[in-house]
Amino acid sequence: MTKQLKIMLCMLLLVAGLPSYVYGANDAADLGYHVDITVTDSSGSPKSSFDVGEEIFVKLSLSYTGAGRAPVYGFQGKLQFDSYVLKNTSVHMEKDISMKYSDGVINYIYLDMTASGKDDSMLQNIGTAVFKARNNGTFNFSLGSFILTNKDATHRYIEPFEDVQIIVGSGIKEASKSSLYEDIVVAKSLLASVIIADNPKTIYSPDFWYSTKSAQNLRKVIAEAEAVFDKEDALASEISEAIEKLSIGVSNFENSKIIGPKRWVASDGNNINYSVKASVRGGNGKIADGFEAQTIRATTSATIRMIPDEGFETEYIFINGEKFIGRDIYTIPEVSRDITVVVTFARKTPFTDIAHDDWFYFSVRYAYNEGLFTGTSETKFSPSGQMSRAMLATVLYRMENQPNVKFSDVFSDVQSGLWYSDSIIWANQNQIVNGYRKGIFAPNDAITREQIAVMLYRYAQGKGFDLHTENSSLSFKDANKISAFAKESIHWAVSKGIMKGNSDLTLNPSGLATRAEVATMLQRFKELE
Repeated sequence: MTKQLKIMLCMLLLVAGLPSYVYGANDAADLGYHVDITVTDSSGSPKSSFDVGEEIFVKLSLSYTGAGRAPVYGFQGKLQFDSYVLKNTSVHMEKDISMKYSDGVINYIYLDMTASGKDDSMLQNIGTAVFKARNNGTFNFSLGSFILTNKDATHRYIEPFEDVQIIVGSGIKEASKSSLYEDIVVAKSLLASVIIADNPKTIYSPDFWYSTKSAQNLRKVIAEAEAVFDKEDALASEISEAIEKLSIGVSNFENSKIIGPKRWVASDGNNINYSVKASVRGGNGKIADGFEAQTIRATTSATIRMIPDEGFETEYIFINGEKFIGRDIYTIPEVSRDITVVVTFARKTPFTDIAHDDWFYFSVRYAYNEGLFTGTSETKFSPSGQMSRAMLATVLYRMENQPNVKFSDVFSDVQSGLWYSDSIIWANQNQIVNGYRKGIFAPNDAITREQIAVMLYRYAQGKGFDLHTENSSLSFKDANKISAFAKESIHWAVSKGIMKGNSDLTLNPSGLATRAEVATMLQRFKELE
C-alpha cells in the first residue's frame, strides 16, 4: 500500500511540474483572454486629450481572465480609429506579430508555423501603433473581431476593451474638411474596386474596365485633394475647390468606363436587335465611318467614335435626349431599346492656363464659345483672377448681342469711349445696375457673389424669365449676412441652381468671385433658357 501511494505521489508531482498547456489540445481549464489598451504621449504618460500635431502611442496586450494558461498558436484582430482625426505614421512590431495599416484600421496577425505554439509571454505586448493628431475631432479607439487560434485551428473570440475616447484639439470636426476627407475615401475605394487595364482580352466578369490613363488622372486629382487636406492652414475656398475638383474627377472617371461585349445567355433562339443611329448637330466634326448606323443585339454595348474638325473637340453627347460630357470614343453600356445619338462639337480654347481636368474647364469653354468671355491675354484665361463689376456688365451686354447704346453721363467714374462704357450704360438703362450712392459705379471693384446674383436676377427679369421660387428660406449658416438688397436675388439664384453654397454650409455672399466661378454661374444661367 505504501508503495502504491508513493507511485501516485510521484505522478502527481510530475504532472504539477509540467507546463500547464499539456492539459488539452485546445484550452487549459478556465482559460480566457481580454485585450488591454494603453494610450500615451511621446513621454509615455497616459493621456486621452491631445493637441493637433502631437504624437500618440497606442499599445495593445492580452491578459488572462481565468486561471488557465496555454501557448499561443495564432491570433488576428483590428484596432479601429478615425483616420480623419489621426494619421498612422508607424508601427512597432513585436516578435513575429505583423501589424499593417489599411483605411482607418491597424491589422494584427500572428500565425505559429511550428505547430508547437509560442510562449504566452508574447501576449504582454502585441505591438505599438504610432499616430499623429492631424485634425480637431473626437472619436473612440475600438476593436474589431479579435480572435485567438487554438491548437486544432478552432477559434476563441477574445473579450475586447471598452472603447477609449480620444479628443484632439477642440474636439469638433471642421465640416468642410471632414467632407473633403470622406470624398477622398470614396474616390480611393472606387479606384480599388474596379479593373484598370488597357485593351484587356481575358476579362469576363465584370464586363467593364477603366484605362490606365483615366486611373492616372483620378489618382492625380486625389493626390491634389490630399495635399489640401494635409495642409493645416488650408483656406475654406481651397477646400471647396478641392471638393469640386474631386467630384468632377470622380465623375470623369466613372464616365470613362469601357464596356466589353457581354457573354451570351441561353435564349429561346429569338434574338432581339436594336438600332443605334448617330448624327452631328451644328457641324465642326463627324461620326466615324461605320458608326453612324449600327444594329446591336439586346443587352450588349454599343460604341460610337467621333472625329472633331481641326481645333475642335467633342462637346456633348445626347443619348435619347439625355446629355453627357463628350468624349471622342463613347460606349453605351447596355442597349435595351432603339437609340438616337446626337453629338455636338465645340471650339477648343486657346488658354494654356486651364486643363481638361479642371473643375471649371467645361464652363470656361462654354463661355469662350458663346463669346461671353475673352482671356486676359491671347493665351491666358486667369481662372483664379477676380471678376470686376465692369467685366460682368460687359458679359451681360454681349449676351444681348451688344445693342447700340447712346452714352449718358450717369456715373461720374464711367467716361465715354472706354472698353466698358457702353456695357455699363446699357446695364443701367435696362435697370440691371444702379451703382453706388452719389453717382459712383466703381467699374474696377471686384464683384461680390451677392452682386452677381442681383445683376443676373435683374437681367432675367428684363428677359421675362420665370422668377418664381419654391423654397421659403435659405439654410446656409451665414444667410443672415446677405444684404437686404440681395436677398430676393440670392434666393432665386440658389433655387435655380445658379449659385451653390460651400461644403461648410455657407454661401459667403460678400465673398469675391473668381473668373472661373462666374463662368460656371453664367453657364448654369444660360441653360435655364
